[in-house]
Amino acid sequence: MHEVADARIPAMRAPRVIRPLVLLAFAAAALVALPAAALAGGGQAAARPAAQPSAVPASGGPASQAFGQDAATAVTLVIAARPTAWTGRAVTLSGAVSPAQPVGTVVTIEWKPLGAGSWALLTTMTLTADSTYSVRWTPALDPHGYLELRAGVPDGAGGAVSSPVRRLTLNPANQHHVLFKYAHFIVIVVHEYRLYYYEHGVLIRRFDVALGRPGFPTPIGTFHVYGKRKPAGGPEGACAMFYRPAGGIAIHGTDRPWLISRPAPRNYSHGCARMRNKQALWLYRRVPVGTTVRNYR
Repeated sequence: MHEVADARIPAMRAPRVIRPLVLLAFAAAALVALPAAALAGGGQAAARPAAQPSAVPASGGPASQAFGQDAATAVTLVIAARPTAWTGRAVTLSGAVSPAQPVGTVVTIEWKPLGAGSWALLTTMTLTADSTYSVRWTPALDPHGYLELRAGVPDGAGGAVSSPVRRLTLNPANQHHVLFKYAHFIVIVVHEYRLYYYEHGVLIRRFDVALGRPGFPTPIGTFHVYGKRKPAGGPEGACAMFYRPAGGIAIHGTDRPWLISRPAPRNYSHGCARMRNKQALWLYRRVPVGTTVRNYR
C-alpha cells in the first residue's frame, strides 16, 4: 500500500503518456492473480470434488440418511401388497430413480430383520427407459416375520444411493391363515374334531379332541383365554383353559381318555374341547392368558 501511494502522487504531475503505463501495471497484477486452473481451462471454473459417501444407517429413516445419498438423486421403493404378505405368494416390488439414469442400471433390493442384523441381497433388476423398475418376488418360507427392505443404485463412487426403508410383515403360509404377530394361537375345527396350536404363524402341534354333544354345541367364533386352572379335577381332568365365560367353555383334560381314541364324530362334552391329560398339560404350559382361540365349523 505504501509503494502504490508514493507512485500515485507524482503520477498526478506526470505527463499524460505515463498514465497508460500505470494502467498496464495494474492489469498485469490482476492477470497474475488468476488461478492457474482457470487459465488452463480457458477461463472455466475448476470442477468441485465428488461428494463422499456417508455411513450406512442402522435402521430406517428419512431419505437423507441413506448411505451414499446425493441430494440430487432419489430412489423410491413401493411394495404392492398390504402391510402383511405370505410366504409362497408373489409380491410386486417397484420404484423409480430421479433424475433419470441410463437404461440397464442395476437396482439392488436388500432385506434384514426389523431393527437388527446386516443387510443381505434379496434380488436385482435393471432400470427401464423411463428410469423405473419392477419385479415379482415370491418369498420362501424363510425368512419370515418383521422385515425391512430398501432399494439402491450405484452412486458412481463405489457406493450406492438408497431408498428410504420400507417395512413388511411376512407371514408363514398355513392352512388357517394365522398371522405371524400372534405368539400363541389356537384353532379348533369342529367338523374335524381337532385342535391346532400355532406360534407366530407356524403350526407346532395338532391334537384330536372331543367336542360338544347335541344340545351343547362347541361355540363358533373368536375368543380369548381368560383363565386357567390346574389341577381341574372331575370331567376337566388335569387342567383347564377357559375361553368363553358363558357356559364356562374351556379346553381341558378328561376323566375318560378312551373317548378321545374313538373315531370322529366325538360329541361327548358340554361344549368344551376335551384332550388327553398329558396333551392338555403340554398345551397348558405354553398358553398364557389372552391367547386367541378361533373355532371353525
